[in-house]
Amino acid sequence: MIELKKKSNYIINNCGHSSVVERLVANEKVEGSTPFARSKKIVIKSKYITSVFQRYLDNRDIRSFKNSFVYYLLFRVFRNFLVSDIIIQIYNFKIFGSIKRKKTSYFLLKKCNFGDYYELDLIKKMSNLNKILLVDCGCNYGFYSFFAAKLSKKNIVISIEASKDTSKDFLRNLKLNDNKNIYFENKAISNLDNINISFNEGENDWESSQAHRSFKIKKVENIQTITIDTLLKPYDLNNYKLIIKLDIEGNEMNAIQGALRAVKNYSPIFIIEFSKYIFDHQHNIEYLNNFLKEFNYSIYDLNKKKMTVKKIIIKLNQLKKRFKTIGNYYLINNSSENLNFFLNE
Repeated sequence: MIELKKKSNYIINNCGHSSVVERLVANEKVEGSTPFARSKKIVIKSKYITSVFQRYLDNRDIRSFKNSFVYYLLFRVFRNFLVSDIIIQIYNFKIFGSIKRKKTSYFLLKKCNFGDYYELDLIKKMSNLNKILLVDCGCNYGFYSFFAAKLSKKNIVISIEASKDTSKDFLRNLKLNDNKNIYFENKAISNLDNINISFNEGENDWESSQAHRSFKIKKVENIQTITIDTLLKPYDLNNYKLIIKLDIEGNEMNAIQGALRAVKNYSPIFIIEFSKYIFDHQHNIEYLNNFLKEFNYSIYDLNKKKMTVKKIIIKLNQLKKRFKTIGNYYLINNSSENLNFFLNE
């Protein structure tokens, strides 16, 4: 294996605000003769509340607060007064939980959990048996990446996020955890390398996409593409189990097309989010059917039930209009050791 050493410029952007309205809602007295004096006292008070809430969570796994009425009450009261993101301990790593509702990591504070239990459990069990290399496409703030990296120092994680804003969140978390086995790229996963594309940054960070514009766009950025095969070139994968996670808002088929060398040589397990953004296009449906046939792959749901493309489309069509995804599925080679492990673990 070739060891890569990369340096990143970590960007920490602790931001937040507090308003007179928030203080009045809390029935607090606003003092001071000028707006500056009043706002200064508000910020001091809000920083105090933030500090208290942070100390309340320190050294405790956020999952221990799930279904806790006390935590729910405190969070409901405090959340409008927090002036900076909160450091959360979960599993064996830490994450900055955003105080902004339009950030995915905000829901760690709200729900006290991440979910994706089946997917995380599969990654953990594979890691226990063998070193894994996880390619985390659409890594967002990095939950999958940090989970896999912390399971073993021998694991390798390649994390890719096309959003420049969300990349800053990932790099903050990378600095917080100081993982040496994570390699990050701020690029767009696709079927071709080194193509400059327009990337749509959403108001909600989980909606950003290169493939569609079906959301409220905050800005459009230029970003360079890269393929999974190119990302994997520096590594000797013979002693690793390869897992590729795809959550890239409709561009998943192009990502698979850019990973065919890895598919032929290493039969990776794909964890893929199926959404209307993929199946609204006939060429994606045709590509997926051809891929499954040519490379001897099958689709499995989280309960290990074998699925067909036709059944996936039926499930998507049954969704209410406002819903776009039916969640994660697995693509697994029918002749690989991975399938035996998946079905029998």
